[in-house]
Amino acid sequence: MKVEYKYNEQFLELKETPNGDDFEFTLTFIDNKWKKKIEEIREYFDTNNILTDIYFYIHPKNRFQIIVRKDFYNEFIIQLFKQQIVEEIKWV
Repeated sequence: MKVEYKYNEQFLELKETPNGDDFEFTLTFIDNKWKKKIEEIREYFDTNNILTDIYFYIHPKNRFQIIVRKDFYNEFIIQLFKQQIVEEIKWV
């Protein structure tokens, strides 16, 4: 089942690309107030015992590169929604 999501393009540039069996997300925010929300998502995934579920890379200028294992894709999108980074989720 495919997932569609919406976000506010005025404060976020979001790119999603397949990366082998994983998905790579690049999130670039207009300011750094969103860093705390990304840290919340990271903490959420750190609480499980799976080390390869998601990788976070922090870059300059409020840019985050996040590689998500295919079987954690929906859970990641839900966490983006929970942190109000994504405004709407729809399964199609």
